[in-house]
Amino acid sequence: MGVKLFFYSLGLKQYTSMKKILINILSKAGYTIIRRSKLSFSVGDYQYEQVTPYADYAPWLQDKEFMQIYSRIKGYTLVDIYRCYELWQMVENIHAINPSVSFLEVGVWKGGTSGIIGRKLALLNSTNNFYLADTFSGVVKATEKDAFYKGGEHADTAMEIAEGIIKSVYKNYKILKGIFPNDTASLINTEERFGLCHIDVDVYQSAKDIVDWIWDRMIIGGAIVFDDYGFHTCTGITRYVNEQKGRSDRAVIYNLNGHAIIFKLS
Repeated sequence: MGVKLFFYSLGLKQYTSMKKILINILSKAGYTIIRRSKLSFSVGDYQYEQVTPYADYAPWLQDKEFMQIYSRIKGYTLVDIYRCYELWQMVENIHAINPSVSFLEVGVWKGGTSGIIGRKLALLNSTNNFYLADTFSGVVKATEKDAFYKGGEHADTAMEIAEGIIKSVYKNYKILKGIFPNDTASLINTEERFGLCHIDVDVYQSAKDIVDWIWDRMIIGGAIVFDDYGFHTCTGITRYVNEQKGRSDRAVIYNLNGHAIIFKLS
């Protein structure tokens, strides 16, 4: 029926037998039951709990082109459908602001979100450059600012896997294999200007280095999307983005789906 019923447990108490009976009945009737604990927890300086918004408008379900590409790439990304759809929409919005800007994704893994971005660019008849940067050998630059990542995680990929996705949806791409910006930024024309940068690198120093490189190359109204901001395993990203708040040349938004977005204002 498309109805979601939310049960809130008190801490870690078990459901009473009556609740169990009710849940069983509703499940058999086709309802989706989501159990949610109100308990919060902390990692370092940050507080967390499971975020479950009550909104239920799902425009992606009516977007045939998006659903087609998402069904193709969902096995090649760890990014959920909500964040994928946000990227999908942002590409179109940025293209409307300036149809000549380039796009950059750092942290490609197996190429799933690259496919989302590339497919939307193709539908917009764009011929703009889309750069895909990744070591293809795992996370780099982990430091003491990152509570969970130590380096080398997410190495279960290869450039050929990612290229298999992007080349099937968009032609004007360039893969930058190596640490970005240290190893590969020199392969980008110094005059290039960017409208959207998707950062999915999991750790503080890597994110900082990317933003330091791209900020002056971003157009006014351009956006940097941090995939990992809202997750307790990526405290370094949370720390870095929080440090950007209050600066007059940028607006920082936590979108409650896990993304943080920084818009360039000046």
